[in-house]
Amino acid sequence: MQLTEKIKIHPTEEQVDVLWTISNLCRVTYNFALTERQEAWKNENRRVRYVEQQNKLPEIKEKFPQYKMVYSKVLQGILKKLDANYKSFFALRKNGDTGARPPKHRGKNYFFTIVYNQSGFKFGDGNVSFSHKVNEFPLSFDIDRGFENRKVKQVEIYNSDPYKARGDWYISVTYDYESEVQYHDNGLYQAIDAGVTKMVTAVNSYGKFFEAKTARPDKYWNKKIDTLKSRRDHCKKNGRR
Repeated sequence: MQLTEKIKIHPTEEQVDVLWTISNLCRVTYNFALTERQEAWKNENRRVRYVEQQNKLPEIKEKFPQYKMVYSKVLQGILKKLDANYKSFFALRKNGDTGARPPKHRGKNYFFTIVYNQSGFKFGDGNVSFSHKVNEFPLSFDIDRGFENRKVKQVEIYNSDPYKARGDWYISVTYDYESEVQYHDNGLYQAIDAGVTKMVTAVNSYGKFFEAKTARPDKYWNKKIDTLKSRRDHCKKNGRR
């Protein structure tokens, strides 16, 4: 099982500049990869796959050295994200969702979530640091918990309001989790059925039933209206107006 924890961070102005630099390079990578897919389909009726685009990254870095500032796994993650977005679009269309739209280009005013998958990050002494080659300013943040003994799979850096990064800064840490409480079959079973008028109906191996009715907000005022009607009828019966 995997769990994800959200942690607030407080980057300095210099660190925010580094994050924006990485974000812009990620955004351009995403947009160029998207354009390549669109043109390949339009001109050649051909789908471009993730592996094809991933194999071009070394060539791109040699031609445009600024992309070397971004950790390699981060750029690969951008291409995987685009590939996943296309797969989601095709799946929705296949299932009859005519309102589904293909991925769009990302605007420069929006902070692009930075994803470090499997490597490029390090936890220790209540701190997390990320690899980059933008400048000499370290991307290192204090956090209120430790993950040294966790099998961390992925860390994301993002802003709660991506438009011009006007919100708070966070990281999301995804790690493997094994429950200390192991499952034990006690020989007792319970069947649960979700319904419409009743939220859930359950029965255990002893034959005991449990039902929870679905709340009806539209009928909230019915009881109060009936009470007022009863009072009105009572007044009429006694000749009162």
